[in-house]
Amino acid sequence: MTNVTNCPNCNTQFIVTDKQLNQLNGKVRCGHCLYVFDATKELVNVNDTEINVVDDAPLTKDSTNIDDEGQAQVSQTDEYESPQVGDRTCETVSSPLLKDDQANYFETTNQNIKCKGRFYKWLISMCTVLLLIAALAQSIYFLRTDIIIYYPKLKPLLTQVCEKLSCTIPLPKKIELIVIDDSDIQEDANHKGLIRFSSTLINQAGFIQAYPNIELTLTDIDDQPQLKRIFTPTEYLPVQSDIASGLQAGAEIKVKLALTVQDESVAGYRISVSY
Repeated sequence: MTNVTNCPNCNTQFIVTDKQLNQLNGKVRCGHCLYVFDATKELVNVNDTEINVVDDAPLTKDSTNIDDEGQAQVSQTDEYESPQVGDRTCETVSSPLLKDDQANYFETTNQNIKCKGRFYKWLISMCTVLLLIAALAQSIYFLRTDIIIYYPKLKPLLTQVCEKLSCTIPLPKKIELIVIDDSDIQEDANHKGLIRFSSTLINQAGFIQAYPNIELTLTDIDDQPQLKRIFTPTEYLPVQSDIASGLQAGAEIKVKLALTVQDESVAGYRISVSY
């Protein structure tokens, strides 16, 4: 099947065959201006019956133009009027439309484009994988305490990793699961200005927690704060207590403190825990 294509550079029209179009993916060289273009994108809608080939003699490799006397012409019939074909003499291009070096250039260019495309895909994939690994590692680092709460079997593994990274795994600090029970405050009968405070801390969590700080506020008869102090675990626990091991799940601990109020008038108190 023959087709008519139009050179976008000089508007010269040529007859080409399907075989010629399929040789180099439609790439052809204009026989008039030597411009290389994609013939499949410049096809002219002309029926085969309207094309009159005067001479079928093919071009040689060195030919770049065709004389009007010995080449094919496209003549328009009386019934068909085309502003693209009209009465213009058109050159017939047969034989190789691209020189060997030009064909090699297009093949090399296509190969380079394919190689670059594969490389970019591989690079994007690798970057995506690295970002996912970094995000996962960051999440594990910042959530390592919570991970141990829900997956206690992973604690030995995370501990080993933290040792290599020079980090530690702090004990959980769920303050809402620490309850204050049975608290009381009494004046010492033998020592004036000395108040003795006692209370019980209960860990209602199902896992070990860090010992909290105890905040004790002494108030007057109008419930206005008079004295306030925060006691750390080293202050309210017995001397031989293992603070690093934490408060065991469901455990209770008795707290007893002695405070000197001097001349302050104390009528009540408030107690809370915090980290």
